[in-house]
Amino acid sequence: MDEILGEFIAETLETLETLSGEIVAWEADPSESARLDAFFRFFHTVKGSCGFLNLPRFERLAHCAEDVLAAVRRGERIADPATVSAVLAVMDRIGALARSIGEEEQIPESEDDALLDALSMNSGGFEIFAPLPVATPTGDEIAIAPAEDEDEVRVDTPVAEAPTRRSSDGGSRERAPRTIRLPLALIDQLMNGISDMVLARNDLARKMRDHGVGPDLEGSFERLSANVADLRDMISKTRMQRVDRLYAAIPRMVRDLTRELGKKATLELDGGDVEMDREMVEMVVDPLTHIVRNALDHGVEAPADRIAAGKSEAGTLRIVARQSGNQIVIEISDDGRGINRAALVEKAIAARLFSAAEASLLSDGEKLNLIFHPGLSTAAAVTSISGRGVGMDVVRANIEQIGGVIGVTSAAGQGTTITMRVPLTLTIIPGLIVRSGALFFAMPRGNVVELLHQNSSMIAIETIGGARIATIRGERYSLIELEDILGLERNTELSGPRTLMVVRSSIGQPYVLGVEAVDSNEELVIRPASPAITAAGVFAGMTLPDNGQPMLLLDAAGLAQKAELPLREADSKARPTAIKADADVRAETIQALVFCERDGKQRLLPLAVVDRVEDLDAGQITISDGIAFARIDGRLMPALNTQGAETGTPKSLRLHDGHEQISYLIEDVVDIIEVPRKLDAQLSQGRIAGLVMVGDTQLEMIDPFAVFAEAAGRRVGAGGTRPIQCLIADAEDPWMRNILAPLLLQAGHDVSFGAAGDGTPDIILCSDEAAVCAAGDVPVLALREVADPAAGGPASIYRYDRETIMAAIAQAVRRAA
Repeated sequence: MDEILGEFIAETLETLETLSGEIVAWEADPSESARLDAFFRFFHTVKGSCGFLNLPRFERLAHCAEDVLAAVRRGERIADPATVSAVLAVMDRIGALARSIGEEEQIPESEDDALLDALSMNSGGFEIFAPLPVATPTGDEIAIAPAEDEDEVRVDTPVAEAPTRRSSDGGSRERAPRTIRLPLALIDQLMNGISDMVLARNDLARKMRDHGVGPDLEGSFERLSANVADLRDMISKTRMQRVDRLYAAIPRMVRDLTRELGKKATLELDGGDVEMDREMVEMVVDPLTHIVRNALDHGVEAPADRIAAGKSEAGTLRIVARQSGNQIVIEISDDGRGINRAALVEKAIAARLFSAAEASLLSDGEKLNLIFHPGLSTAAAVTSISGRGVGMDVVRANIEQIGGVIGVTSAAGQGTTITMRVPLTLTIIPGLIVRSGALFFAMPRGNVVELLHQNSSMIAIETIGGARIATIRGERYSLIELEDILGLERNTELSGPRTLMVVRSSIGQPYVLGVEAVDSNEELVIRPASPAITAAGVFAGMTLPDNGQPMLLLDAAGLAQKAELPLREADSKARPTAIKADADVRAETIQALVFCERDGKQRLLPLAVVDRVEDLDAGQITISDGIAFARIDGRLMPALNTQGAETGTPKSLRLHDGHEQISYLIEDVVDIIEVPRKLDAQLSQGRIAGLVMVGDTQLEMIDPFAVFAEAAGRRVGAGGTRPIQCLIADAEDPWMRNILAPLLLQAGHDVSFGAAGDGTPDIILCSDEAAVCAAGDVPVLALREVADPAAGGPASIYRYDRETIMAAIAQAVRRAA
């Protein structure tokens, strides 16, 4: 019985979360019978289940709500705001009762009478009860529900033989998905296991490159690697949730707030099909809720004020989510009054953050960013919703703590847009591997603004009052050394200059962290660290890089606290000189990598396209048919700037355009600087985009478009811009699977197995005896077992004639194209 009761509670709370937004939409359009039917079915289901489980309070509330909705269905009662509010209150009470089952404190049964009176036809009005707490959003594929000891996930799996439900009018509905519930811990264990497999695969690939293996073993490894990658993607999807589950509670919240504030607002939600990691969804719930409340309270005007301003009576609140690379971008915009910069500056001066003279030097962007300062608010009076100056600073801290960025734009009288950029997942993040005191640590790449060498001409280091200060391009930062914070011995035999990292902290000003060196840039698998380690306050967890050696993940905010660095508000008075640098001009600059070409000439390259800097072995550079390739991380990518037979350890810039990667060989990395987005002189000659003045020196800027276009042209010359999709029809044939498939993979083609017609291949390969009927115009290539042409079909090819097979594949695909 306990198991059945747990299922009832989980299903009830899950359905309530979904319906809380639907009932607001039903109120806006009472003629929508489908939504009314959904609410009626919910209460009817609860009533029926309660009789079996002996829950009389549930049964009483559900029965009364069901009667009211039945009256609405018959046309005897209209869905006015009072009725909708009463139904919402009953749903809230059922949710509260479900959560309180098994707890000592229970909601008094006498309070149910007020709800039932509100449902009465003679009720003259109804005050909104406390809304449902925002539940943890869940996705269509994973629905979180509480169990006795641990959370569980419900995995919805469409099954063809599932019974088809039919509506009352005889029309068919969608088949109900069959589901199972799994502990979240099991999903995490699966993810950890597949991550370990990926690390083991990478380690094996490195050893295979070092020792050298035959083509047959490489082909088998490539197939294994592809299977591991597919398995990792599938397991990762079990952790992903649709953003529309994050939206579920927003319509209800907007409705309640607008009624409380006496305002009108239309809610627009877009991008609900975007998916993100469930842990990231949980992190975004509170910031998004706070921003929506602020938009309705501060931004959207009262109806009378909007009409006086020439606007529609109802404001518009729009929330849009989209995926941009490995980030999720969530924009919350309103068409309200905008942010009053003058009021923010006046309150900042009153709080003695800076003087009136210093305030006059603030740029527009810095004035807007004052809303993130603790204690500052644009509200004229303190209300139950906002006005205390507490909230937006916490929102920014929460977003930056998970490696995200938050920004704000506003136009007076037109509205405000707040943009949150958060990582797609917290499980795997890009990070830098740093070395200090003969030990290795990881730093999230999202916390690092830029990297510089300590001997760079752009850096001036001085000691003031016992504290070290680094001045970079007019900006002053606190300088701390990682060895000093962690109590490590400094390496006195360091041959080159130390590396300085400009780190963005979630609780304080950006600061400079000195490390011995930055070794590499990798995708890191994040694991929780033991309590004894996290208690130190400077580590955010542990990670396993490709070499499989565990290392600790540094916490940017924890390092700042350990070093007792000044907080944001404490350092404001020390920045008037930095404010004079004109932030608007800085906003039109980009970060560029200064590097030394193999001919000794220094050039620039936009840092945005540089994925990592790495040292290669000469054996990793191969030339085939005049085209150079770099073998990195078990894959081949075009290599530019090769010098024939390579020797030593050439340095490579791995460039990434969002889809393809190429290797650009250089002599060495010099620095990272900021340069104007607009070039001083446009050239557009080959790889050179133009000239940029850096101090008294002019440097050539590499054109990423030209570089990637050159690499793409080489790929075309090497046999096409994409691999040929080969379908092997004889999936059980050992020769086809063990001999032919590795050969095709080595040639750069994609291979799949199955019956003819599965998928959309470019060509189908089969044995000469197999009769394959290809769908459409897909060519079929038959391979015979004997060399004698007379022994096989007229169009067959001897299975060990490699050149003829490859030529036939390319010719068949070209003919079909």
